[in-house]
This record gives sequence, structure tokens and C-alpha cells, in this order.
Amino acid sequence: MTQQAFERGDWQAVIEAHPLESHDPAEWLRYGAALLHTIEPGADQAKQQQQAALAFLQAQKEGASAEVVDAAQQQAVRLNLIEALRHAALLHQPG
Repeated sequence: MTQQAFERGDWQAVIEAHPLESHDPAEWLRYGAALLHTIEPGADQAKQQQQAALAFLQAQKEGASAEVVDAAQQQAVRLNLIEALRHAALLHQPG
């Protein structure tokens, strides 16, 4: 996965950049987290959530423990929340 795809928030680019043949659980965790980071409201939201869930399941299949997967998911949610709060604060600043 490229840093550029992650930063753009383009979930299709994240999917295209991930090597599906990877057997590295850490790579699947990063992929799942990137997919969670790029979820946008809209018609594709359910598909995006499903892709992220499948990535985390694959990470477990490749050897990641349930605890490690849970921690990666929680970290992704925290980062998204922090980003949303920062964005909301910027929108509500006077002047």
C-alpha cells in the first residue's frame, strides 16, 4: 500500500495497492486500518466496511492473534476520531 493512497483517503487506491498474495499478518493489519481510515459515507460505505473486516480476518488467518487484531482496529478508530475532532474544531473556529 502506498502512503500516497492512504493520505488521499482513496479506498479503491488502497485496495489496488495491497498485495493480496501477502502472508504477512502485519501487512493485513495495516491494510485493514487503511481501509477503515478511508471509509466515507455513501453508497460504498458497506462495501468499504466489509473489505476492512475481511482484511482483519485475513490477518488472523495469517497468524495475528485476536488481541492484536482488536488493538489494530481500536487504534484505527481512535485515529479516525481524533482526525474528525480536529476537522470539526477547524470548521467551528471564528474568523
